[in-house]
Amino acid sequence: MFKKIGFNIFNAAGITRILRGQKKHKITVLNLHRVTPEQDFFFKPIIPAHFESLLKYVAKHYHVITIGEINSLQYFRKENRKPFLILSFDDGYYDFMEYALPLLIKYNLPSNHNIVNSCADHNEIIWTHRLNNIFNHARENNITLQYHTGSGLNLSLPADKKNQMQVYYAVFNILLNTPYKKRMQWIIEKEKELATSVNCAMMNWGQIAECTKYRVEIGSHTYNHDTLSTITDYNCLLNEIQQSKIEIEKNIQKPVDILALPNGQTNADIEKACIQAGISNVLFVDDRVNNRSNFGTNKVNLISRINIIEETPPEMFLRTELFHSKFRKYV
Repeated sequence: MFKKIGFNIFNAAGITRILRGQKKHKITVLNLHRVTPEQDFFFKPIIPAHFESLLKYVAKHYHVITIGEINSLQYFRKENRKPFLILSFDDGYYDFMEYALPLLIKYNLPSNHNIVNSCADHNEIIWTHRLNNIFNHARENNITLQYHTGSGLNLSLPADKKNQMQVYYAVFNILLNTPYKKRMQWIIEKEKELATSVNCAMMNWGQIAECTKYRVEIGSHTYNHDTLSTITDYNCLLNEIQQSKIEIEKNIQKPVDILALPNGQTNADIEKACIQAGISNVLFVDDRVNNRSNFGTNKVNLISRINIIEETPPEMFLRTELFHSKFRKYV
């Protein structure tokens, strides 16, 4: 309650305007995932009403563009004094078409959406969502979920619901850096143990192609949403990036030069594979904004994004303006 009041006060006091004034030569990229009334304690989707509030805010205070327009910004009218912003979605959930796209159309705003091929091919659910479902099931049913690491560390989700998020992030970070087969083995074993599964719709290729008619710029989120830094075979790494790009281009009949890194993990081999695959824009999630002068100076544009999840609209506005990271820096 006090947190909500605090963000309302900061927003009403004009902090967003002050912080936005520091973005004259910056490009802000917001990273979004699901917009839906559905609930997920461990990764909160944005409810449609709050998403609409966010769109009203960015439409009023920003010039909203696509990633493809970044290198053409010098052609925008000089009298346009609004800073630039990109709305960037990941994963390809069907609820994008149900809830997000109608609102983007309503406010005439373009967006970027990065697709996981295996999800579009046969409605596969990415491992992070399956992990969330395991933890949500344990939380809702007061189950003490155990995770044993190879080093003997035992992580336990307390049934009394205290410190559950800390345990979730600890397990998430371990799995994030675990090779794909071993990671999926643990997830499948827990799903069988708890007798739970995920029932969620992803966009298919026809629906993804339909989105492009409404100013939705399509990029890749890799073929399987694997953590690229855990792939030690370079040819497998290249295939995860290159085959995703080729298949997306075939299905939407448009060129693709955007890759959103799953969970923001990268290294030198990943950048090399991006160049080889013909990817010129690589998206991170590191809660920073981008200098316009940095674009077009390298073979690959490394683009920072600010992660946005369900919060009150004033807090989302402040997060868009980097209030949280600045506040942490000085407090």
